[in-house]
Amino acid sequence: MQVVDPTSAADPNKKPTTINYGQLIQEAFQDVQKQLSNVSGQTNAHLSAAENAPPPQINALHVDGGNGFYHAYITDNNQNLYRGAEYTAEYATTPDFQDFHVEHMGPARDKRFNLGLPGPLYWRAYSGYGPASPPSSPVYHGGAQPVGVSGGGITAPPLRPGMGSGTNSPTQGAGGYGVLPWRGTNPPKRS
Repeated sequence: MQVVDPTSAADPNKKPTTINYGQLIQEAFQDVQKQLSNVSGQTNAHLSAAENAPPPQINALHVDGGNGFYHAYITDNNQNLYRGAEYTAEYATTPDFQDFHVEHMGPARDKRFNLGLPGPLYWRAYSGYGPASPPSSPVYHGGAQPVGVSGGGITAPPLRPGMGSGTNSPTQGAGGYGVLPWRGTNPPKRS
């Protein structure tokens, strides 16, 4: 729709101009779409679904214990991972996790816990995109049948190499939720 600009008609020395409102509306919607796409990428929000799909299940969980300390190490080599993934570990005194306790790890894939308990404690871990998704399926220390970890003795567990955080590889430090918005060469497909 084109309309003559009323301000140009009032000045006899000014050539009348037309305004293409259809083009302006189209440009406005394109700007809104671009801004929504930016917000989606920056916050890991799925624009056309009520919630995001959970991240892929982590690959493994290993826990060392000693002197009341426990050190959990998560291996997560999945290529289909967006920035914003957070990890959670749970421990319990029984392998059925009836009395579980939750420890939020944020984007870090390893964490040391000073629980002061000799154990044995059973451990599981999973990932999620914070409040934007349900959690992935848990992985248990020891595999399908959880294995208890003793935290007794007088020596704390040794420090192993760090496991990294976010979309970073285990050898990349200072990354928080990740330097890149996703892992791999192409963005993961959202469910």
